[in-house]
Amino acid sequence: MNSQHSFHIPGTQTPPSPLQRGRDSFYAKWPPVVERVDHIGYVEGPGQHFYSHDIGRSSEFGDCIYYLNGDTMCNDAGISSNTYQVVLERKKATEAMYVSIDDNGFVAPLIDNNEEETQYLSLPENKTKRIAFWCFGGIVEISPGLGWVWYQKFIIDELDKSLNLVGVGLARITQDKTGLAGQLSSARIPGLMFRSGEPLLGSFSTLVNGDMVYLWGQKDSDIFLARVPRTQCQHRHMYQYWNGAKYVSQITEAAPVLQDYQQGQIFQSDLFGPHLWLFVGCTRWADSQVIIGLSCQLEGPWDVHPIHTATGIKDPVSYRYCIYPHPWAMNMTNGKLLVTWCDHWPGGVIAAKIRFATVGATHWAHIPLSGYSHRVIQTTMSKTSEVCRQNGLALDELTDPHRLSIRGIDQQGVERAVNMIRDSIAIATKEELTGLDAADAAAVGAPRASFGERLLTKIIKHACG
Repeated sequence: MNSQHSFHIPGTQTPPSPLQRGRDSFYAKWPPVVERVDHIGYVEGPGQHFYSHDIGRSSEFGDCIYYLNGDTMCNDAGISSNTYQVVLERKKATEAMYVSIDDNGFVAPLIDNNEEETQYLSLPENKTKRIAFWCFGGIVEISPGLGWVWYQKFIIDELDKSLNLVGVGLARITQDKTGLAGQLSSARIPGLMFRSGEPLLGSFSTLVNGDMVYLWGQKDSDIFLARVPRTQCQHRHMYQYWNGAKYVSQITEAAPVLQDYQQGQIFQSDLFGPHLWLFVGCTRWADSQVIIGLSCQLEGPWDVHPIHTATGIKDPVSYRYCIYPHPWAMNMTNGKLLVTWCDHWPGGVIAAKIRFATVGATHWAHIPLSGYSHRVIQTTMSKTSEVCRQNGLALDELTDPHRLSIRGIDQQGVERAVNMIRDSIAIATKEELTGLDAADAAAVGAPRASFGERLLTKIIKHACG
């Protein structure tokens, strides 16, 4: 629950203000504290052959939940470079069925070779090669049962195990309502969206927020961010790239938002507080570390922490990789999150439940700082730290640069702190304006509007945006 209240300046009317107060039932502590991790087991289909595979990135799409997989070892039937499984019940996250399997046990890929690629592989000099399409970023749904997936295209030589990255392609995904339950169809957009040497946007993480699709992708050790209108995903010229301050039209101006992470997902969640952005993934150092990050803005900056070392089942020796969260699988308001990671062959995708330490019912207030000078903000920040200590409150470590966020168990303590902080803002602003009065009077010799009148004008302007 939350509410909006207004500032009150003595001797003035009370204008509307974006000061917000509210109450949370539970939220996990930040920085994160893991209480326990419980292995649930491999993701597999009841009654189906266990096929070793990796990735295991899930997406809610249409009326189903899907796991998107990478190389799937279909025993004697060969390797399918990208497959999908449909979750049978939301409460049974590890039970997921392959939808399309032929009589030989081969699982049909979601993204398949086109005619040109088939001809390429038929040449004698390419008999040891195969083409792989790996969908690390998940499916973004544009309308019910219609979406897009960005995939990395590789040419792999099975003889020398070399991988040649070609780039990132795009495919339209539809949910087939006439065939088997949960069956998906794909249609590749000709060519590539991003080539090797460019940020591989869309192939790290993707999400829809409002009218925009946001895409993250790697170039070397850096991860970049772009956005595109949700109706224009197939048009490269419509993409905009985050340069550290704003979105621009030139990909060469893009600035990294994260570094040294191999796989992961970014999503919005109330796990650690209302409407925050979370990143869960793994590093590029093959260290099996489960990483979690938090930000108030999807552009960052990110506060990132390692929380657990992933362990294997069938392959207890090698490192774990392809670490992904599955926010649909659990009620995160009680501090739980389902995470998966991958064993190497002969293993597969392992699911685990992570329980975080939580804080009980807390009261919070967001105090806006937009429109105030740097001096006023610095004075207010210093005063807020002192006020929080006096009232036993927490000043959120990670906060929007345009607001202060405080929280505590005692509602009266939060109210006292809000009053003390806004008084501090008023005093600091008065001191600043009084200094301007003296300077202006000396320079012009003309009377000025009263402090109360000018402060009221400033607050009304601030409140109205």
